[in-house]
Amino acid sequence: MRAYFKVLYSVLLRLAVLPFYLIPVKKDVVLFTGLTGAGNTDYSCNPKYIYRQLKRQAGDRLRCVWVVSAPGRCGFLRRQGAKVYRHFSIPGMLALLTARVVVTNGSYVPWFPFRRTQYVINTWHGGGAYKKVEVETGKGSPATRYLQRFAADNMNLFLASCRAQEKKMIRGSYGYGGEVLRVGTPRNDLLVRKRTSKMAMRARKHYGILDDAKIVLYAPTYRKLAEPVAVDADAILQALEADGSKWVFFNRFHRYQQSDMGLSVSGERIVDVSDYPDMQELLAASSVLITDFSSVVWDYGFLERPAFLFVPDEREYLSENGFYTPFEELPYQRSSSIQELVGQLLTLRDADVRKDMVRRIHAHQKKLGSYETGHAAKTVADRIALICGK
Repeated sequence: MRAYFKVLYSVLLRLAVLPFYLIPVKKDVVLFTGLTGAGNTDYSCNPKYIYRQLKRQAGDRLRCVWVVSAPGRCGFLRRQGAKVYRHFSIPGMLALLTARVVVTNGSYVPWFPFRRTQYVINTWHGGGAYKKVEVETGKGSPATRYLQRFAADNMNLFLASCRAQEKKMIRGSYGYGGEVLRVGTPRNDLLVRKRTSKMAMRARKHYGILDDAKIVLYAPTYRKLAEPVAVDADAILQALEADGSKWVFFNRFHRYQQSDMGLSVSGERIVDVSDYPDMQELLAASSVLITDFSSVVWDYGFLERPAFLFVPDEREYLSENGFYTPFEELPYQRSSSIQELVGQLLTLRDADVRKDMVRRIHAHQKKLGSYETGHAAKTVADRIALICGK
């Protein structure tokens, strides 16, 4: 039903904005936006890292605009000289219609009537080739397929993290025939180049984590479970601290996850980091990642640190959603119970186990045909400057 509403809204919006096409496109304006409805992560993901690079390169020669869910949280952008508007507001819509370049990680392209004189860059919001998009799961309606086709025609550049993503999702599921930029994901540049100390420090400082404590990050993807999945944070910490080290448990739920969806975490020493704006900084601060079907494993792999897949609902999830890459080919150990996960965590003290995990991560990245260069943000910023100079 939501997809049909978007189709109707898109058609009506195209009619409503026709008079505004008389307003010329502003050649020196670059608009940035992330996923709508994500007030805690408005300034994040690939658009954030492209914006920062563009500001370093172009300074005030280009005018930047952000369209966000929570403008009140973005005063720092205004102080940097950027305009900030709310999603779906009239000023925000006008900015979307008149910016020469639009940088998004997925929002607006499936339904917003961008003009042919605009240049729309879709950075996407996940790396690798993992969870299938809705149209590939068997749940996609005719409206969903319409939105996919509309999106394919409504952008000028699509960023790809790897060859498998380009082939299976961008060219396959989306049917996109335009230019694909094979430089990787801007948000991963610093992870790829192993320049993460400042990123880690910001996350640690925010939560008051001392330098002598290590962090285990639990970051599951969004789904509604038929059978509940419970994570025992205390059991995980006990296993990690068996060698006398100190650990902190970070819990980061997906922004769509709700309390009645069957996923829970229990324990006395849990730090809820779901509202932290930058996932990459949390990854940089973490020594171990526990996740499930999330594409976060692509990002984390470039840190060459241990990760584990806790998937009691593996059969259910894969049958209902599916993966582009066979799930068993992921380079991480899988577990279906806390006891099994704890046993795997205890192997971290074995140097050979850690070395083999890194080897498998490299092989996985090679098989998927990684495009990550560590300089994606600069490449995109150079393209933006070129387009705005025309």
